[in-house]
Amino acid sequence: MSLPPVERELQRLSLRYAIAGRGVVASGCGCLGLLLLSGERLAAAVVAVAALVIWNIVYALRVFRRPQQRPGQLWLSGDVALTCAVLLSQPWTVPQDGQSDGTGWMLALASMAVVTYQWQSTPRGGAVLAGLVALAHTVGVESSVAGDNELWLLPVIWLLVEAALSRGLYNAVRAGARRADSYLVDGERKRSVAEVSRAQRSDEREHLATLHDTAAATLLMVGQGTVEGRQTWLADQARRDLRVLDPDGRTARTGPVIDLAALLAESTADAEVQVHRTPLQTVLVPPGPATAICDSVHEALANVARHAGVPEAQLSLQHDGRRVQVWITDAGRGFDPQQIPAQRRGISESISARMRRAGGRGEVVSAPGQGTTVHLEWAADD
Repeated sequence: MSLPPVERELQRLSLRYAIAGRGVVASGCGCLGLLLLSGERLAAAVVAVAALVIWNIVYALRVFRRPQQRPGQLWLSGDVALTCAVLLSQPWTVPQDGQSDGTGWMLALASMAVVTYQWQSTPRGGAVLAGLVALAHTVGVESSVAGDNELWLLPVIWLLVEAALSRGLYNAVRAGARRADSYLVDGERKRSVAEVSRAQRSDEREHLATLHDTAAATLLMVGQGTVEGRQTWLADQARRDLRVLDPDGRTARTGPVIDLAALLAESTADAEVQVHRTPLQTVLVPPGPATAICDSVHEALANVARHAGVPEAQLSLQHDGRRVQVWITDAGRGFDPQQIPAQRRGISESISARMRRAGGRGEVVSAPGQGTTVHLEWAADD
């Protein structure tokens, strides 16, 4: 079972520190202990210390190569077996006159073993391993001092206390790691919900803007009496509105990039005013920004037809390799953008907000009697 990220990192660090700490203690204290020996005891201690050093190197390589996994039962069993064997060798590997109280480098080895085993095993397993190490140390000391001094029992009892303290500390740190993972999961869940909510609001605004640009605008003209009699273009306009509102039609613009120039030429061919276009060169743009630009152009031309009082407009397109710019200009009656009522959303939602959602910007410049210019801009990310 895969662990959460913080708890997994805790396990990785605990294994590394456990092996590194035990290796330093076993090697350092063992080598210092050799200075107190001579003769056969020195030879036996050299073998024991060498075995510990070599095993710690092999064990450390296994842990550092696979830091996300605890050592398997075979590895841990081998480690415990070697540690207990060294502890049992005390009658031959410690100074004969320095073991009356059971202290020395063997106690340091046993202490590090019972402490670090709590980081490498389950609570029950850690208790068993601590008991085995304490028992091996007990037998080793008893064999060495031959019952001459009972003070050595105190360090053995302390081994069990150390194991309990180490387990308690590890459990506390692990509980903190789990809480941190819980906070991360909760934060990610909230972020995901916020992203979904933001996307839903964006889709709703885009849908309302599209509805405003098409069916709502057409029905408004009919309701205000702008259309007189049975105009032949009204049915065509209604069909175009329905085509734009069709979800399948909206999702047909797919692919990594599409030709914005061709899309503009297609979408302005049936505009309500005559559109004079400068020669449009191929401009490849992602579908999202391309659709936003075309829809904004459609709304700008619709505003020309409804409000400008002129039958034509000028469309130009520029592209410098990164930035796309589109201008729609008319020589109509113009208006004061600051005087537009709040309920009129043709510019604010159908042009400005639509371009912002696509990562660009839309600006309308106009004044009474001076015509109107709509400027659309989108730039690719670096």
